[in-house]
Amino acid sequence: MTQNPYSQQDQQQPSPQQPPPFADQPMNIHPAPGAFGAAYAGQQATRPSWPTVVGIISLCIAGISILATLGTMAMSALGVNAAQERQMFGNMPAWFNPLKWGMHLFGLATYALLAAAGAMVIKRRPAGRNLHLLVVFMDFIICACSLAMTIAMYQYAAQPVNTLMPEATFRAMMLVSQSFGLAVFLAYPVFLLIWFTRPKVNQHIKTWQS
Repeated sequence: MTQNPYSQQDQQQPSPQQPPPFADQPMNIHPAPGAFGAAYAGQQATRPSWPTVVGIISLCIAGISILATLGTMAMSALGVNAAQERQMFGNMPAWFNPLKWGMHLFGLATYALLAAAGAMVIKRRPAGRNLHLLVVFMDFIICACSLAMTIAMYQYAAQPVNTLMPEATFRAMMLVSQSFGLAVFLAYPVFLLIWFTRPKVNQHIKTWQS
């Protein structure tokens, strides 16, 4: 009897080979192309953006303040509204005008430092924090001088002839407007003082390169 070459035993398919255990598999010590680049991109994505925001705000405020101060000084030097100013501020104390011009010059120096501080923070330089805190201190000096000028204006300023409102109302409006201006002026320095004294912010600044 001849053996059937197509028997059931021969028709069985060979079982697939099982992969070797993990310990016997070769280790791939070479990372996939671009792996380090992907990790660096992830770090860049989580990079805080507040230095750019604070720096741009500081640069904008500094630029606007410098232009406004120069414009005010130019108008005073050219004698624009000189007659009205003599009428209103003719009875001021002797220190009023020197303090006003000194504040203009001191303000220009302060805003120049603010612009430098904003540029340094954008570049992530630790000195930007110290410059911002120095600007805050200088702003508080400006506010103290402005408060003294406001009190003097409330006491000695004369009401313009073409103003029909009562004198008490005129002085009250002057005091309110000057106080509101000081409050607006102090908003950003107070924010900078709070922001740059936060432990989390200071910890991040320590990672910057000088």
